[in-house]
Amino acid sequence: MGTSINDLVSMRDIQGLLEFLNDSEDWMDQMDAAEGLVKLGDRRGLEYLLIASQSDESDIREAAGEILQSPETKRMRDQIEAETRYAHQKRVETAHLRLQKGKKVFQYKILYLPADEVLQEDLTGDGFHIPDLDDSGLEGWEVVNILPRRRQLLVGSVDDHFTGAYVFLKKEVGPEDAADL
Repeated sequence: MGTSINDLVSMRDIQGLLEFLNDSEDWMDQMDAAEGLVKLGDRRGLEYLLIASQSDESDIREAAGEILQSPETKRMRDQIEAETRYAHQKRVETAHLRLQKGKKVFQYKILYLPADEVLQEDLTGDGFHIPDLDDSGLEGWEVVNILPRRRQLLVGSVDDHFTGAYVFLKKEVGPEDAADL
């Protein structure tokens, strides 16, 4: 960590570290600021590191990966996961109470369909089946939206290619399905 970032950490200056994180043009300073935020217990540092670990740049990915292996970062991730599980458990308990009172409860999921499953030709005129959607429909899931996924390729110019679709599904949960929550 750079001296100025170490100083900010020792002064517990979260705002200063956030400014480094957001304003610095040096990715290594940003990594150090994110690590400092984690040391001070600020989750925004962890969020930055998780995003950086998916970077296209291998140097950035490696640096973020090393920091993510630190005990402070692992402890913060474990704490967040425990809080998330607890919050989910509370929402499920609330859903059970809603069902007991006769109110509606829904589940949602997203299904990704590659282009070859969506862009089939209908040679017979009878339509075509998408097994994943058929199976979901038989389980009570309803399609509520479809979002195409595109990939850009540079071949002399910017070109858009359809690679698949995200299908947003919704299912009403009845009292008999409460155990599945």
